[in-house]
Amino acid sequence: MTPINDDLFSPKDSRLTVLSMGLGQDSTALLELYLADSAFRTKYAPNDFLVINSDTGDEFPETYEHRERLKSRCRAANVEFCVITPDLGFHSPKWKTLRDYYREHRCIGSKAFPKSCTHRLKLDPIYAFLEQWLSDRYGVQCGRKRGLREFAATYGKINMLLGIAKGEEKRVADPSKNSKKWFRESIQPIYPLIDLEMDRHACQRYIASQKQIVPPPSNCMCCPFLSLEELEFQRRFYPVQLADWVDLEAAKLDKHREKEKTMVTLPSGKTKIVNKNYGVFGTKPLTIMIQEAANKFSEWPDERIQEHRFSHGHCVATAY
Repeated sequence: MTPINDDLFSPKDSRLTVLSMGLGQDSTALLELYLADSAFRTKYAPNDFLVINSDTGDEFPETYEHRERLKSRCRAANVEFCVITPDLGFHSPKWKTLRDYYREHRCIGSKAFPKSCTHRLKLDPIYAFLEQWLSDRYGVQCGRKRGLREFAATYGKINMLLGIAKGEEKRVADPSKNSKKWFRESIQPIYPLIDLEMDRHACQRYIASQKQIVPPPSNCMCCPFLSLEELEFQRRFYPVQLADWVDLEAAKLDKHREKEKTMVTLPSGKTKIVNKNYGVFGTKPLTIMIQEAANKFSEWPDERIQEHRFSHGHCVATAY
């Protein structure tokens, strides 16, 4: 593991701090810390502060309910909370929502494929929106990230608070190694939860200590990185959405039937026919995985499967 640079946890003087709000327990804890703790504000967000959430279009209903609660809390505290929905024009035309993309292109998210949905549905819209917001608020130019770089040159890099908890240090990305020059010049990722040694359970406790509802973990409903417990949760409580996910995978598999008999050359020089028509979990279709989850957790009452999903969280180990 690459040693972590302590500078990544230390905010630099900047005119603006942005909280990247994923609507889960970690980013919610960051917002509650900002609202309740003056020392936290002084260290991590002493000047202008903005909360941004980008809508994937595939969150659980409880997550959208939680977003409305957070918006109300921010209005009461005079904190700007911006929600980027596809109709605003900051999402790519091809990536308006996760399921729209899968349906239009007859593709599917899979453990076997590189993960691009977070960039397309969260990071890209956030930075496109942020540049326009900076142009409207500070008068910088807008287009091709020139506004972000102009703002950073004038007011200091934008501190981006990220909800990565203690124990998830492998998800910390060194911004100096980011391939995008505009990012290296204008964005400073900050990881307060690691700095404060707050793991997921500490975040849950802190939110509850503020007498707020602790939200469920946030993730897209058709995320290929969910656990069997989470798959069983959907089978019991969201069968309509789960059936749609099955249909999306079936359309992808049908589109690429020819890949089910792909000839590959082994290191020995021999050839072999293998199935490279991958679905959500690889070559095991969702229908099989759903049945496996149902069998494995058949004796778990609803309350236990709900508690497991709530307490264990959801993390795909993406680095930011």
